[in-house]
Amino acid sequence: MRTRLVPVLALTATALTTAPAAFAAPVPSPTPTTGSPRTAQVEATEVGGLRIHKKDPEGRSAAGAAFQLLDTAGKTLADGKTSAEGTLTFTGIAPGIARLKEVNSGSPLLGTVPDQDVVITPGEPTDLQITDPYKPAELTLKATDKTTGKGLAGAVVNIAPKGAKDAKGTFTLTTGKDGTAKPPLPVGKKTGTTYTATETKAPAGHRLQTAPVDVTATPGASVTISLTNIATNTAPPTQNPTERPISRPTESATDQPTPGSSQSASASPTGAVPSSSSSTSPGTTVPASPTAGAEPTGSLANTGSTYAPPCCLSPVASSSSREASPSTSPAAARRQSAQSSFPTPANTDAPTATDPGVTHSKASGI
Repeated sequence: MRTRLVPVLALTATALTTAPAAFAAPVPSPTPTTGSPRTAQVEATEVGGLRIHKKDPEGRSAAGAAFQLLDTAGKTLADGKTSAEGTLTFTGIAPGIARLKEVNSGSPLLGTVPDQDVVITPGEPTDLQITDPYKPAELTLKATDKTTGKGLAGAVVNIAPKGAKDAKGTFTLTTGKDGTAKPPLPVGKKTGTTYTATETKAPAGHRLQTAPVDVTATPGASVTISLTNIATNTAPPTQNPTERPISRPTESATDQPTPGSSQSASASPTGAVPSSSSSTSPGTTVPASPTAGAEPTGSLANTGSTYAPPCCLSPVASSSSREASPSTSPAAARRQSAQSSFPTPANTDAPTATDPGVTHSKASGI
């Protein structure tokens, strides 16, 4: 009897000691859930961003510029505008390559930059500086004929920043059929940039305009450069035209002398007396001098330039004398005939008008 109770008690003890182990429920291990601190930490290290700093060409911050960030498929990842400080930050962007597009510069004076690819890296946003250019001026180049005003094709003009020491910013334009060329003109300052236009080749049939033309271009404004060319068949003026004449032109020449000219030319000097060799014909009366006295009488009346002695009478007069004097001897007649064959000598011994008290008078016959 006693021997049977021992095994029962042993079994009971074994059951009591092993029961708690047989009925204990297993403790489940925790399963991960979304939004846990560990998952958020992993995601933060796998994204990045982009911070934009917007400037104008002179280094000033530009506010109000609008940008878009696109993925490789053209889907918008982020967009926004720059602040008053000229900054714009995109965050939470997956690492990789994205496309940055400037939609608007935010200023009437500024242009936009071309689209560009940017690389997004994990971690802090990447800094990117963007400088917008000033809007170019709208240039119109004109070449015209100076006389007709018609546009001229083929004018070649060099455009260069004024005072430039090298060829940077220099370009060449050629006018078209209407005589114009209309390119954009870059501007580097808010107050404007000055250019010098120089014609290097004239249009066909025209002279080159040698004088350069300066022009100042401001952002977004319109500006015109005008060149005029003279046709080669037009002679350049040699001098400025004179003023209109004030006095009347002189009358045409005539054959008649002007009043007073003949009198002054023919008038003899005051007090002049004709010489004894004057060609006064015999029998011509010489006017007496106004200062002379009364005409003399007697033997002096037969003296003067018209008096001829009997020896100098012409043959006709001699023959008449011989006929009138029949008593003349033959020898005297021969002597008178010989004397009459010689020319009548000039009467150099005759008294002149300068002799005191002697005046010219009519010759008296012998």
